[in-house]
Amino acid sequence: MTRRMNVCAAKAHPLYCLDGINFATAASPANTAGVSVRILTGRAVIRIMPFGACRQAVEQALSGFGFTALPAPGCFDETVGSCLAWAGKNCWFLIAGQDKAEREQELMLALDGIAAVSNANDGFLCLGIDGQDARTLIAKGCVLDLDGLETGQCAVTLMAHTRVHLHRKSPTAFDLLVPASHAASFWEWLAMSAADIGMSVTIMPPGRHPASS
Repeated sequence: MTRRMNVCAAKAHPLYCLDGINFATAASPANTAGVSVRILTGRAVIRIMPFGACRQAVEQALSGFGFTALPAPGCFDETVGSCLAWAGKNCWFLIAGQDKAEREQELMLALDGIAAVSNANDGFLCLGIDGQDARTLIAKGCVLDLDGLETGQCAVTLMAHTRVHLHRKSPTAFDLLVPASHAASFWEWLAMSAADIGMSVTIMPPGRHPASS
């Protein structure tokens, strides 16, 4: 049986990478959906790459943002409103959901001279996927063995032929960073793959969600 999507959207949302996508379909009750998908707008995604032997100095600077260390490969850490995640060799993402502009400026000042810091806000579509069938849905397109990805771990992997950053928040909840250039095709795959599960969709406006979903 094919289930329909239940859609709850903000009146205005900056989703340039999903222009032309029609989210609104004949809605079914959200409590019948096997997965809940939240489109998380307004997040700051800041790329941090420590210089040379400056890792310890970077970690000291990040203590002012609530983090005690740079997460080990394949791991992420969270504080209220922010997530710090490993994103590749000598690379981490700080993902902040509130006071975005202020947080970016503070971070760039704190890491000046000890790390390369760049703004990747426009480079990703941020999604939160949770529910009893979230793992089943993700497994349909992900090459990663999700049994080996524990809560608090992350990976850069392929999903629906797209390179994504996948964070496991709990046994039934995941966050994804999807490249904006692939967002429309990824969304089409997601909606099609969830047809037999049922999917509710909520577009979260800025300031209405923490960085950790």
